[in-house]
Parts: sequence; C-alpha cells; structure tokens
Amino acid sequence: MSFTDGELTDHVRHLVRNQGPQTTQVWAQVRTNAVLAGRVRGTLSILRAQTRDSRDAAMWTAWISKAQQELSNPAPVAAPAPAAPEPEKQATTPAQAAEQPKSTENGGPLEFSLPDAPARQPRPASTAPAVMFQAPGQ
Repeated sequence: MSFTDGELTDHVRHLVRNQGPQTTQVWAQVRTNAVLAGRVRGTLSILRAQTRDSRDAAMWTAWISKAQQELSNPAPVAAPAPAAPEPEKQATTPAQAAEQPKSTENGGPLEFSLPDAPARQPRPASTAPAVMFQAPGQ
C-alpha cells in the first residue's frame, strides 16, 4: 500500500473518527506491517497536533490515544486450555472438596458475585447553627 502523506492522513483521520469492530481489524492489519505502522503513528501525532486547538480537542485526543494503544498492543495470544485434573488428585474428604475451586460446566473461568455493600448510615443532624450571609451594611 503506497499512500501519499495526504491520502494516509485522510484515511487515518477517517479511521480514528469512526471507530468500531472493523476499525479494530484495520489496526490489527496495520500492526503487522512495521513500515506502515510507523507511518500511521507519525500521522496520528500530526493529527493530534492539528486538532489540539479545535473545539473538539478532548474527543480527538481520546480517539487518537485509543488508536495509538491499538497499534502498540501486541496481538492477543490464545490461552491454552486447562488440563483436566487427574483422578488420583481429586479431593476425598468434604473439607478438601470445599477448599478446591469449582469450575463451570464449560470449563471456563469461575463466576462469583460480591456480597451486597453495607447500608449507609444516615448522618446525624448538625449541631452548628445555620450561617446566613448578608451583604455589607445590612
């Protein structure tokens, strides 16, 4: 892909502004080509400088930061499946069985819920008198 600087800036600006699952795939493809990734990083820096004084500078900064993170993050590596426990290592007593974590039916991560937060105690009424501010001379 040989883009001129102007074409690359236009494409990157469009990708930064319109983020979605397709954009994530594009960043993953760009990440595989070191030369193109370097040019896109430079273009993102130029976009950040161009939009610094605009009224939408905060949004552009957030979008550009997200794009830079997607370019710098390595591709996710699939985790190996956990091995099934051997029969001789399984718990024999109820106490040992309670100590071992229980897996879900699909072998995925354990699911748990947090206990409810304690109820907030109402604050006691203040004993200080209310302050009334008046203009000078009243």
